[in-house]
Amino acid sequence: MLRKQGMKRSMARFDIVGQLGSLRRYARSLTRDSTDAEDLVHDALVRAYERRATFRSGGNLRAWLLAIVHNIFIDRMRSRRSE
Repeated sequence: MLRKQGMKRSMARFDIVGQLGSLRRYARSLTRDSTDAEDLVHDALVRAYERRATFRSGGNLRAWLLAIVHNIFIDRMRSRRSE
């Protein structure tokens, strides 16, 4: 029972579904391509999940997720330039 309550509390602070629209719009503005934008959002959500322990309790989830989207986009642009 305690484990389920702990999971609910930890998931409550990650209302990612509510942020998907913002993430998609921002990714689309960066990539100018809907397919690339969806890939970017997917990769950002994977990274956010992997690094969820770094999110500060009470922090701005939207800003944290948008920063991840931005950083992945920059990483991709740098890797394309070096090819």
